[in-house]
Amino acid sequence: MRLLSLRLRNYRNYARLDLEPGPQLNVFLGANGQGKTNLLESIAILALSSSPRARRDAELIGPVAAEASIEGVAERAGRRLELQVDYRADGARTRRRIQIGGAARRSVDLPGSLRIALFWPDDLNLVKAGPEYRRRLLNQLLVQVEPGYARTLSSYARVVEQRNALLKQIAQGEAPASGLDVWDQELVELGTHLATARAAAVEQLAERAAAHHAAIAGGERLEVGYQGPPQPLVAAVAESRGLDIRRGTTTCGPHRDDLAIHLDGREARGYASQGQQRTAVVSLKLAEADVIEARTGEAPVLLLDDVLSELDPPRRAALVERLGGGGQVVVTSAETGPLPAAVMAAAEVHCIEQGRLIACG
Repeated sequence: MRLLSLRLRNYRNYARLDLEPGPQLNVFLGANGQGKTNLLESIAILALSSSPRARRDAELIGPVAAEASIEGVAERAGRRLELQVDYRADGARTRRRIQIGGAARRSVDLPGSLRIALFWPDDLNLVKAGPEYRRRLLNQLLVQVEPGYARTLSSYARVVEQRNALLKQIAQGEAPASGLDVWDQELVELGTHLATARAAAVEQLAERAAAHHAAIAGGERLEVGYQGPPQPLVAAVAESRGLDIRRGTTTCGPHRDDLAIHLDGREARGYASQGQQRTAVVSLKLAEADVIEARTGEAPVLLLDDVLSELDPPRRAALVERLGGGGQVVVTSAETGPLPAAVMAAAEVHCIEQGRLIACG
């Protein structure tokens, strides 16, 4: 799997960018706020159909015009595939259009065309923050490798939304509780599919993440486990119906699942230092890339934003060594210091300043 070319027009702080990344290690250097993270985000959008960072699509449109464009050519299994995501401001709304091979497609059709594993500093929330970040990790992995997962996830979200609306009506005496039967059936069917896929993915992730973490952190033990309902979903939904009506929301299902992350037997969120948390997250991301390769037969494009900061020299050296697997890697950094001279010599190096590629001085 490779990204052969990237073309940006009026995207964030890039008025215009035309890039042909190298087949292995690509390093982008620049001060903070110059566009390094924006560059990785644009590649992620081509892979996932939406930004894992922006809250609103309007944020992606630059100041030059009322529209933005991200275009890329991916090589998958020896075939070239043209991908394009366009944004157009239309009053208070922002419209998104996706094309694959020149044909208009839905957002659920894009994942899998270009596969990535992405790390940026916000991913520390995988350890620090709430379960929504850990569910996002699983969803971003599975939409790229599990056929039908993206559509199931979208359908499940609609069912939860409709069920929640009905729960509020029932609580107010405006609808009978029996109206939940059809939504419960769909919730269980779709939710069981999602939970089964997630549990299998976590089993694969856990083994690989533990191996990466032990190598980077000198033997420290990383444990990752899936936390779903304590009983079959059909029983959990039936048991929670009364509580759901009182609260006006669906209290069980894959939208409430979580990952447990422990270091040396203790919860990482409360126990781990900043460097340990970063190592754990990076290990999960390297494991994500491994799982994608195991599932598809091709290594994904590995995107690493400011990955080496806050790691001590031994962990930094161990991580850099694990980036030499031969796949395409894109790394950003504010300075060359964290990157060994041998790595820089083997990489294609670009410098970014105010949304422009410039000669590195």
